[in-house]
Amino acid sequence: MPRDALQQALLATLARLRADARSGRGVLSEVLGREAAFVEWRHYPSGDALDRRSGYRFYYHAHEAASRAAGEHGHFHVFAGTPARRDDQAAHVHLFGLSVDGRGLPTRVFATNRWVTAEHWQDARWTLRALRALDLSQARPRRVARWLQDMALLFSPQIDAVVRQRDLRIAERARCAPLQRVLEDRRSHIVSQCRIDLASQFDCLQASGIE
Repeated sequence: MPRDALQQALLATLARLRADARSGRGVLSEVLGREAAFVEWRHYPSGDALDRRSGYRFYYHAHEAASRAAGEHGHFHVFAGTPARRDDQAAHVHLFGLSVDGRGLPTRVFATNRWVTAEHWQDARWTLRALRALDLSQARPRRVARWLQDMALLFSPQIDAVVRQRDLRIAERARCAPLQRVLEDRRSHIVSQCRIDLASQFDCLQASGIE
Protein backbone atom coordinates (compact mmCIF):
# COMPACT_ATOMS: atom_id res chain seq x y z
CA MET A 1 0.00 0.00 0.00
CA PRO A 2 1.54 3.39 -1.00
CA ARG A 3 2.71 5.31 2.07
CA ASP A 4 1.33 8.60 0.79
CA ALA A 5 -2.17 7.11 0.45
CA LEU A 6 -1.99 5.75 3.99
CA GLN A 7 -0.78 9.09 5.28
CA GLN A 8 -3.64 10.91 3.56
CA ALA A 9 -6.16 8.44 5.01
CA LEU A 10 -4.66 8.87 8.47
CA LEU A 11 -4.75 12.66 8.31
CA ALA A 12 -8.29 12.69 6.89
CA THR A 13 -9.50 10.38 9.66
CA LEU A 14 -7.92 12.49 12.40
CA ALA A 15 -9.46 15.64 10.91
CA ARG A 16 -12.83 13.94 10.76
CA LEU A 17 -12.65 12.82 14.39
CA ARG A 18 -11.93 16.39 15.46
CA ALA A 19 -14.78 17.76 13.33
CA ASP A 20 -17.21 15.14 14.65
CA ALA A 21 -16.23 15.96 18.24
CA ARG A 22 -17.07 19.63 17.62
CA SER A 23 -20.35 18.99 15.79
CA GLY A 24 -21.61 16.08 17.86
CA ARG A 25 -22.28 14.18 14.66
CA GLY A 26 -20.51 11.22 13.10
CA VAL A 27 -20.61 8.50 10.53
CA LEU A 28 -23.74 6.90 12.04
CA SER A 29 -25.81 10.07 12.01
CA GLU A 30 -24.78 10.66 8.41
CA VAL A 31 -25.53 7.17 7.12
CA LEU A 32 -28.82 6.90 9.02
CA GLY A 33 -29.89 10.32 7.78
CA ARG A 34 -33.22 11.71 8.93
CA GLU A 35 -34.88 8.37 9.61
CA ALA A 36 -37.27 8.65 12.54
CA ALA A 37 -36.05 5.38 14.05
CA PHE A 38 -33.27 2.90 13.39
CA VAL A 39 -34.85 -0.33 12.12
CA GLU A 40 -33.03 -3.66 12.39
CA TRP A 41 -32.16 -5.28 9.03
CA ARG A 42 -33.12 -2.19 7.02
CA HIS A 43 -30.44 -0.99 4.60
CA TYR A 44 -29.02 2.50 5.07
CA PRO A 45 -29.02 4.51 2.92
CA SER A 46 -32.27 3.32 1.33
CA GLY A 47 -31.48 1.52 -1.91
CA ASP A 48 -27.80 1.24 -0.88
CA ALA A 49 -24.97 3.62 -1.78
CA LEU A 50 -23.70 3.02 -5.32
CA ASP A 51 -20.85 4.60 -7.22
CA ARG A 52 -22.28 4.24 -10.72
CA ARG A 53 -18.98 5.02 -12.36
CA SER A 54 -16.90 2.37 -10.57
CA GLY A 55 -19.62 -0.16 -9.67
CA TYR A 56 -18.61 -0.28 -6.00
CA ARG A 57 -21.37 -0.06 -3.39
CA PHE A 58 -22.05 -0.29 0.32
CA TYR A 59 -24.82 -0.32 2.88
CA TYR A 60 -25.15 -0.23 6.64
CA HIS A 61 -27.50 -2.33 8.74
CA ALA A 62 -27.83 -4.20 12.01
CA HIS A 63 -29.13 -7.62 12.98
CA GLU A 64 -31.36 -8.16 15.98
CA ALA A 65 -29.57 -7.17 19.19
CA ALA A 66 -29.21 -10.76 20.46
CA SER A 67 -27.14 -11.81 17.45
CA ARG A 68 -24.78 -8.82 17.25
CA ALA A 69 -21.14 -8.98 18.25
CA ALA A 70 -20.35 -7.52 21.67
CA GLY A 71 -20.46 -3.73 21.55
CA GLU A 72 -21.65 -3.62 17.94
CA HIS A 73 -24.25 -1.08 16.84
CA GLY A 74 -24.28 -2.41 13.27
CA HIS A 75 -22.01 -2.97 10.31
CA PHE A 76 -21.18 -1.94 6.78
CA HIS A 77 -21.00 -4.34 3.84
CA VAL A 78 -18.78 -3.20 0.95
CA PHE A 79 -19.07 -4.69 -2.55
CA ALA A 80 -17.50 -4.59 -6.00
CA GLY A 81 -19.39 -5.17 -9.22
CA THR A 82 -19.39 -8.65 -10.75
CA PRO A 83 -16.83 -9.25 -13.52
CA ALA A 84 -18.13 -10.62 -16.84
CA ARG A 85 -21.59 -11.04 -15.36
CA ARG A 86 -24.02 -13.53 -16.86
CA ASP A 87 -27.78 -13.41 -16.35
CA ASP A 88 -27.60 -16.21 -13.79
CA GLN A 89 -24.96 -14.48 -11.65
CA ALA A 90 -25.29 -12.11 -8.74
CA ALA A 91 -24.37 -8.53 -9.56
CA HIS A 92 -21.94 -8.01 -6.68
CA VAL A 93 -18.90 -9.44 -4.90
CA HIS A 94 -18.54 -8.95 -1.14
CA LEU A 95 -15.19 -7.36 -0.27
CA PHE A 96 -15.40 -7.00 3.52
CA GLY A 97 -17.64 -6.20 6.44
CA LEU A 98 -16.89 -3.49 9.00
CA SER A 99 -18.57 -3.37 12.41
CA VAL A 100 -18.87 -0.13 14.40
CA ASP A 101 -19.91 0.70 17.94
CA GLY A 102 -22.50 3.23 19.04
CA ARG A 103 -20.04 6.08 18.47
CA GLY A 104 -19.38 4.97 14.91
CA LEU A 105 -15.85 3.76 15.70
CA PRO A 106 -14.66 0.60 13.90
CA THR A 107 -14.46 -2.53 16.06
CA ARG A 108 -14.19 -5.49 13.69
CA VAL A 109 -13.55 -6.49 10.09
CA PHE A 110 -15.03 -9.74 8.83
CA ALA A 111 -15.70 -11.95 5.82
CA THR A 112 -18.97 -13.79 5.26
CA ASN A 113 -20.04 -16.97 3.54
CA ARG A 114 -21.57 -16.54 0.10
CA TRP A 115 -25.21 -17.09 1.07
CA VAL A 116 -25.13 -14.21 3.56
CA THR A 117 -25.08 -11.51 0.86
CA ALA A 118 -26.08 -13.68 -2.13
CA GLU A 119 -22.86 -12.63 -3.81
CA HIS A 120 -20.98 -13.84 -6.86
CA TRP A 121 -18.13 -15.70 -5.17
CA GLN A 122 -14.56 -14.67 -5.97
CA ASP A 123 -11.36 -15.95 -4.38
CA ALA A 124 -9.03 -13.89 -2.20
CA ARG A 125 -6.73 -13.00 -5.08
CA TRP A 126 -9.56 -11.37 -7.05
CA THR A 127 -11.18 -9.87 -3.97
CA LEU A 128 -8.02 -8.19 -2.71
CA ARG A 129 -7.19 -6.86 -6.16
CA ALA A 130 -10.68 -5.32 -6.29
CA LEU A 131 -10.16 -3.91 -2.82
CA ARG A 132 -6.97 -2.13 -3.94
CA ALA A 133 -9.03 -0.38 -6.63
CA LEU A 134 -11.89 0.55 -4.27
CA ASP A 135 -13.51 3.76 -5.51
CA LEU A 136 -16.53 5.18 -3.69
CA SER A 137 -15.92 8.80 -4.70
CA GLN A 138 -19.30 9.12 -6.45
CA ALA A 139 -21.32 7.28 -3.80
CA ARG A 140 -23.65 9.08 -1.38
CA PRO A 141 -23.59 10.05 1.45
CA ARG A 142 -20.21 11.35 0.30
CA ARG A 143 -18.57 11.76 3.73
CA VAL A 144 -19.59 8.22 4.73
CA ALA A 145 -18.19 6.87 1.46
CA ARG A 146 -14.93 8.76 2.02
CA TRP A 147 -14.70 7.46 5.58
CA LEU A 148 -15.25 3.86 4.44
CA GLN A 149 -12.54 4.20 1.81
CA ASP A 150 -10.15 5.55 4.44
CA MET A 151 -10.99 2.64 6.78
CA ALA A 152 -10.25 0.18 3.97
CA LEU A 153 -6.81 1.76 3.62
CA LEU A 154 -5.98 2.08 7.31
CA PHE A 155 -7.03 -1.49 8.11
CA SER A 156 -5.86 -3.09 4.87
CA PRO A 157 -3.51 -5.57 6.67
CA GLN A 158 -6.37 -6.90 8.80
CA ILE A 159 -8.80 -7.03 5.86
CA ASP A 160 -6.23 -8.90 3.76
CA ALA A 161 -5.71 -11.43 6.53
CA VAL A 162 -9.45 -11.93 7.05
CA VAL A 163 -10.12 -12.52 3.33
CA ARG A 164 -7.23 -14.98 3.01
CA GLN A 165 -8.35 -16.81 6.15
CA ARG A 166 -11.86 -17.03 4.69
CA ASP A 167 -10.51 -18.86 1.63
CA LEU A 168 -8.43 -21.24 3.73
CA ARG A 169 -11.41 -22.18 5.90
CA ILE A 170 -13.74 -22.61 2.93
CA ALA A 171 -11.15 -24.80 1.17
CA GLU A 172 -10.74 -26.92 4.30
CA ARG A 173 -14.49 -27.48 4.58
CA ALA A 174 -14.72 -28.24 0.85
CA ARG A 175 -12.51 -31.31 1.38
CA CYS A 176 -15.46 -33.00 3.05
CA ALA A 177 -18.39 -31.58 1.05
CA PRO A 178 -19.03 -30.05 -2.39
CA LEU A 179 -17.96 -26.41 -2.57
CA GLN A 180 -21.45 -25.19 -3.49
CA ARG A 181 -22.88 -26.87 -0.41
CA VAL A 182 -20.21 -25.27 1.77
CA LEU A 183 -20.94 -21.81 0.34
CA GLU A 184 -24.67 -22.22 1.04
CA ASP A 185 -24.30 -23.72 4.53
CA ARG A 186 -26.61 -21.65 6.76
CA ARG A 187 -24.66 -22.76 9.81
CA SER A 188 -21.66 -20.80 8.53
CA HIS A 189 -22.27 -17.04 8.66
CA ILE A 190 -19.05 -15.21 9.60
CA VAL A 191 -16.20 -17.27 8.17
CA SER A 192 -13.33 -15.14 9.49
CA GLN A 193 -12.99 -11.95 11.52
CA CYS A 194 -10.54 -9.69 13.32
CA ARG A 195 -11.05 -7.21 16.14
CA ILE A 196 -9.70 -3.75 15.32
CA ASP A 197 -9.10 -0.51 17.19
CA LEU A 198 -8.54 2.87 15.57
CA ALA A 199 -6.24 4.26 18.27
CA SER A 200 -4.03 1.17 18.17
CA GLN A 201 -3.90 1.34 14.39
CA PHE A 202 -2.82 5.00 14.56
CA ASP A 203 -0.03 4.00 16.96
CA CYS A 204 1.19 1.24 14.63
CA LEU A 205 1.15 3.49 11.58
CA GLN A 206 2.92 6.31 13.39
CA ALA A 207 5.53 3.88 14.71
CA SER A 208 6.26 2.93 11.09
CA GLY A 209 6.78 6.58 10.19
CA ILE A 210 3.29 7.39 8.83
CA GLU A 211 1.87 10.44 10.59
